[in-house]
Amino acid sequence: MAAGLDMTVGTGWKHVARFSLPLMLGNLLQQLYNTVDGIVVGQFVSDAALAAVGNCASLTFVFLAISFGLANGTGIAIAQLYGAKRQDELRRCGSTALILLVCVGAVVSVAGALLSPWLLHGLMKVPEGEVLTLGESYFTIYAAGLVFQFAYNAIAAILRAVGDSKATLYFLCITAVLNAILDLTFVIVFHWGVAGTAIATVLAQAICTVFSVIYMYRHYPVFRYKPKELVFDREKGAVCLKLGIPTMLQQSVVAFGGVFMQRLVNYFGQDLMAAFTVGNRVENYIFVPILALNNGMSTFTGQNLGARRPDRVRECWKRIELLSLAITVCVAALAYIFASPIARLFGIGGESLRLAVAMIRFMSFFFCMFSVYLPTMGLLQGAGDALYSMFCSFSTLGARVASAYIMVFAFGVGCQAVWYAVPIGWTLCVVLAAVRYYSGVWEKKSIVKYPPQEVNVNVE
Repeated sequence: MAAGLDMTVGTGWKHVARFSLPLMLGNLLQQLYNTVDGIVVGQFVSDAALAAVGNCASLTFVFLAISFGLANGTGIAIAQLYGAKRQDELRRCGSTALILLVCVGAVVSVAGALLSPWLLHGLMKVPEGEVLTLGESYFTIYAAGLVFQFAYNAIAAILRAVGDSKATLYFLCITAVLNAILDLTFVIVFHWGVAGTAIATVLAQAICTVFSVIYMYRHYPVFRYKPKELVFDREKGAVCLKLGIPTMLQQSVVAFGGVFMQRLVNYFGQDLMAAFTVGNRVENYIFVPILALNNGMSTFTGQNLGARRPDRVRECWKRIELLSLAITVCVAALAYIFASPIARLFGIGGESLRLAVAMIRFMSFFFCMFSVYLPTMGLLQGAGDALYSMFCSFSTLGARVASAYIMVFAFGVGCQAVWYAVPIGWTLCVVLAAVRYYSGVWEKKSIVKYPPQEVNVNVE
């Protein structure tokens, strides 16, 4: 069996916490190198450049949602097969996942690069002018490198599924350092502006992908494929798509919700564009520990349902909920206290600064709701309950976007509606996740089927 972290034995919440810590650090590094783009263009280019990068962030997430969704879906299948100790199926599933993600990534890269003008101006309603011009330059380059994101996410999902969360930390350390160096070099030394930040990101991601391939080949013999051994198993491909497509649609809904929120932001002009960019970056930092615990809970659930141990999943979930809530309260309190100096790091001032601080402080009161929701969603996703997870995202994002537009255009609330709508969607998502968990339906969603005569021999 492949080396990794077997979560089917031992203390559950300790496994998840230990597994999640490298993910937290890795996600933090990822946010840091994403933030470098914003800080560099805000400090050394212009507010218009910062607004352009902010618009592109919402759009790039739409394309990355396809990658994250398919990768997470395949990761669920691999985690369950790993927990069930089915090595041959595990190997075929890994090969299938790699081929699937790289092929889809190549198509998405070409489509994104070709459609960038229409996506920014036609879909997102970025007005004619400097912000649109800079945004098109940034996104065309960024989209061309999306195939590397897809390849990396496939490998990262496979490694997380077998319990290796440290690998992504190593990869992201490399990426963060490279991205920061290249960003500063291309913008300050070569004066390439927002195009330089996009080129830096693509190059850093490509190098990270190469390192991830080498790491997996050296450390996991079960995933050490010769060219002829990289085959697409139609049965495993169908399973990956069955789990991946709902997860992809779920991520895409979140992304498109962000696009429509960005459209509303663009309606209010450049000050709010810059403020919203800063507010979203701060929000992403606060999500770092919650998302890591979400991923940890997903892997733990997948392995233990594959081993037919739902009792371990239920016990672990209670502890992780409390841990997630405690961490988030502390981080949100810091965001509230230091909202102004944090926002100033991005080089904004005046009305943009005032709006960014208002958004950060308002949101800090409600992050605890999301900290309860995400570990539960990780459990449902790890169980293979993908359709319900998708339904939750459809419902909550729909509520958030609809309420924001209604507040602005029916009640004249103003630009503050952009963040006033957030707790409406989050309240709904907490209710929906709790209902599904306590129903117990998720316990019957495992893709691993056992013959009636097999008995479970897993013990603590």
